[in-house]
Amino acid sequence: MASRDHSIRFAIPEFKTAGKLWITLLGLLMVVGLSAWVYQFTQGLIVTGMRNVFSWGLYIMLFVLFVGLSAGGLIISSAPKFFHSQRYKGLARIGVLLSLACITVAGLLILPDIGRSNLVYQFFTSPDFRSPMVWDFGVVVLYGLLNVWYLWLLTRRDLAAHGSRLAFGTEDTEAGRERDRKLAFWTAALALPAAVTLHSVTGWIFATQMGRGSWFSPLVAPVFIAKALVSGLGLLLVVAILANRFTRFRADRDDLVSLGRVLGIFLAFHVVYLLAAERLPHAWAENFDFLAIMSNFLLGTTPYFWLWTVVGGALPLALLAIPSVRKRVPVIFAASALAVFGVVFEGIQLVFTGYNTVNIAAQPGVTVGGQYEGIAPDIWATAGSYTPTLIEFAVTLGVISFGALIFTLGLKYIPIQHSENRSEPAAVADGGEQETS
Repeated sequence: MASRDHSIRFAIPEFKTAGKLWITLLGLLMVVGLSAWVYQFTQGLIVTGMRNVFSWGLYIMLFVLFVGLSAGGLIISSAPKFFHSQRYKGLARIGVLLSLACITVAGLLILPDIGRSNLVYQFFTSPDFRSPMVWDFGVVVLYGLLNVWYLWLLTRRDLAAHGSRLAFGTEDTEAGRERDRKLAFWTAALALPAAVTLHSVTGWIFATQMGRGSWFSPLVAPVFIAKALVSGLGLLLVVAILANRFTRFRADRDDLVSLGRVLGIFLAFHVVYLLAAERLPHAWAENFDFLAIMSNFLLGTTPYFWLWTVVGGALPLALLAIPSVRKRVPVIFAASALAVFGVVFEGIQLVFTGYNTVNIAAQPGVTVGGQYEGIAPDIWATAGSYTPTLIEFAVTLGVISFGALIFTLGLKYIPIQHSENRSEPAAVADGGEQETS
């Protein structure tokens, strides 16, 4: 076994055919997305499905989703470190890398939504601190930098031990390890409230919108935190299982089973308790008949409600609650994927319920930004409707592909596999061979 010294060099694994095809696919999707973004920038937001009466669309829906994915992933990765626990240590690095990729996607999705993305610098030069969007943008930027620092801190020892340039000249010494442990604790102590703040502020952006009664609730921030925990942990389990299958990353089965149970608890709290806490008072206020109350409580108003609560809520909760199947990795994978699927449609449900009814009693309403068709004008409306255009789908697909590329290259260049008592590099790219000299 090679000893840890400066003669050891960090051998970067080479991608095999599947890995190269994956990188090529991501690159092509990024080109398509960038082209669509340029087209939208030159033509304006008129090429999207958004109008004045429905001003938040696919970009904001996915922004909320990826902020939650990032926040939830970092909470799961940093909580054991803060409490000096060795549980889930093998998933900490991949969790932080995933959090970094997700917050990058979330931050980039802000740019096409604001239309004039060339003016984004004004967030820094002339911020209006009365706007929660300014606070959210600032938290997103700081949160991304925190992820970069935390990921480097967790991997610095292996990077230094194997002579990687990413160690920035630091060495693997006992004093350095002790310093890393202390810094990791304090970084985790900062990461936990930062993650909670990030998604709480995102929720408050919705809650503070004038004239959107369905968003005005003191439960908005707790609901956002709960779905961040569900989606973040769900995505972490999905990615860890896939990495375990298709790369040299090895996830501990006991950790997967244990986190599957935790996901079940998060699902129960989110889909059962918080949903009841939010909907039951409204149902009771509308009708004092018991059957009518239960009907109003249980029946959703849109298909998105059922996709969230049943397909993405009750079904994965049942899979994780049945003792005979909940310890099987394929079942954990399916339940985790369904949980993320459910949170996607919860976000769609959230935006649509806010815009379907505009609180304007008198005609003609507000302008939708459209044009006249035939004799009757179509520029006035009191209720919104929205269908994403191909341009929006292309832009979002390109941005998500960029996030996937960050994660993929992280597996290639960063020692994601915890290498306690090992001398070999721990980068886990597809089919790589490790060499020492």
